[in-house]
Amino acid sequence: MLKQILLPALVALTLTATSFAAAPAPERDQRRFEIRSLQMMIDHHFAAVKMSELCDGRTVHAELQQICDDIETSQMEEIVMMQSWLQSWYGITHQPKLDRKSQRQVQYLSTLTGERFEKAYMALMIEHHSMAVRMALEILNEAYHPEMLNMAAMTLAKQGDEIAQMRLWLQQWYGINDLDHHDRR
Repeated sequence: MLKQILLPALVALTLTATSFAAAPAPERDQRRFEIRSLQMMIDHHFAAVKMSELCDGRTVHAELQQICDDIETSQMEEIVMMQSWLQSWYGITHQPKLDRKSQRQVQYLSTLTGERFEKAYMALMIEHHSMAVRMALEILNEAYHPEMLNMAAMTLAKQGDEIAQMRLWLQQWYGINDLDHHDRR
């Protein structure tokens, strides 16, 4: 469903991106925005990778293990891509790091296994992906480079689908409908 909604946006974005080929260099505010956004998204993806690495040996459902593996692989690839953009566009090197909240979440997840791990992981990842969706929307509104615009559109589609899937699993497997009253630390 989300893909059906976003497909016209992706087509429009692709058409818009081709018009950037002859555009002037990004303005100073756009440069600052892109640098800050890329650094934040690199760190954000790194947190998702670290949480997803913990799935090995802790999940009950093979389907969840598969989504963990997908998140780990795709977000590491995107980190490398965004690092290359920072370097080639702005001459900046950025190594990913975990903020305090992400450190606490990874530490908490590392203490859990089985059903408790699955429930906590999915609740935390839904929250985490929701933040990435908000960041992607901001990128769509503010970024200069078409590569960033395309990445943001793909983030909306992929992470939106993963949010929907994990919410469905929480509901089907554990009867959890209200994430506000579930322990996410």
